[in-house]
Amino acid sequence: ILAGGSLGPEAPLVAICGAIGGFISRRIFRQKYVNVVRKHTLMGMAGALAAFFGVPLGGSLFALEVCSRFGVEYFEHLVESIFCGEICLVVFRSLSGLNIAPIWDMSAEDGRLLEIEPWLVFAGGFIGLVGAFMAYIFATFHAWNMAMFAKFNLLDNSRAVYRAWLGGFFIILL
Repeated sequence: ILAGGSLGPEAPLVAICGAIGGFISRRIFRQKYVNVVRKHTLMGMAGALAAFFGVPLGGSLFALEVCSRFGVEYFEHLVESIFCGEICLVVFRSLSGLNIAPIWDMSAEDGRLLEIEPWLVFAGGFIGLVGAFMAYIFATFHAWNMAMFAKFNLLDNSRAVYRAWLGGFFIILL
């Protein structure tokens, strides 16, 4: 988890900070209520993403969205997560000596915004269509894969080891 694997550096950061938030909630504050422990875990995740991305609102909403299956399910923890993201961003930027400013500056040296050529808008749209087509291919492959798992009765959790063996076999083939 420390190396990040193919998930990038934010995945282990979120996992570790969320685990630390839950640990502190259970062990130090002796919380027994699942909802309070979940709130502290989500606050740890929100703080990590807000400090990593440099955007407290976006990092906090992304942390809440990671755990949700149907939109933002844990909206009752929204205010605390955003507040935690703001505090973590201020502390991180202060300790590292960075300004609280956007990571990338898109303005020219004289302060004006850089002019963008119109064809770049069409190029971006084309790249977006290619990305949407790749997402369609992935979703189709996933549906086919799930149908094959259902055909061989591999979706039952009692057969999880066989699923893992099959997945490992195909990863080795790649």
